[in-house]
Amino acid sequence: MTIDRLIRQTHARVAEAQQGVPTYYDRRVIRQEKEHDPVWRARLEHHLADRREGRFVPWTARAAVRREGLDPHRRSELPDETLIMSQGTAQPMRWRGGHLFKSVYDFALTTMLLEELRPASILEIGSGTGTSALWLADLAESIGFPCRIVSLDLHRVALSHPAVDFVVGDARRIGEVLSSDVLADGPRLVFEDAHVGVAEVLGYVHPRLREGDYLVVEDSVGKGEQLAAFDAAHPGEYAVDTGYTDFFGRNATSCVDSIMRRMT
Repeated sequence: MTIDRLIRQTHARVAEAQQGVPTYYDRRVIRQEKEHDPVWRARLEHHLADRREGRFVPWTARAAVRREGLDPHRRSELPDETLIMSQGTAQPMRWRGGHLFKSVYDFALTTMLLEELRPASILEIGSGTGTSALWLADLAESIGFPCRIVSLDLHRVALSHPAVDFVVGDARRIGEVLSSDVLADGPRLVFEDAHVGVAEVLGYVHPRLREGDYLVVEDSVGKGEQLAAFDAAHPGEYAVDTGYTDFFGRNATSCVDSIMRRMT
């Protein structure tokens, strides 16, 4: 696809699917007809090149990208300053009166992922305050599908919800603290957000995931070695879902190349 074709397709999509309402990005694309902005033209060329790779891309291919204009650590179009403020400045976002430590990007991406996947089972590693598990349960209920959530943390959570089981235990000994049927029902969605025992968690969930299930590793900068080892141990079995990681621009998420779909 060329930029000229992208402009034509954007015009058509805005007029038909979006009932004449363009996004900010749509406006910038359409402005290329007259402006020919070299900075934005280069960015659009990168976006088109990314789209040619398809939605599901091997982790190794994504991790190897060192493109000009991307943050060297997060391989992201998102400036660090923007990500730093995306969880809030005066305080974190709140849900049911509790702190929800999500960036605005991940808040939106998780909502879309739940709507598309409609998981029957969610496993969250790292409960924190417990607010995120309640948020996931509320999302499932509002979208309209039954879902059982198990949330593991080293410390006891004071909250409760009929759809959530809070489990106390060490992620580094995950196989000893979770019941064998924790991911019995599919589709399955796993969030790793504990920052300890990453390799143990990935090793535990792998045999329990099936084709179409999702594995999401949050705050994945700093977890590259574990992700590389996991990918090497299971070549071709997982792919980065760029439909989510790149929805707001390449890796505009805390889950850098780590919203992954089980492929086989």
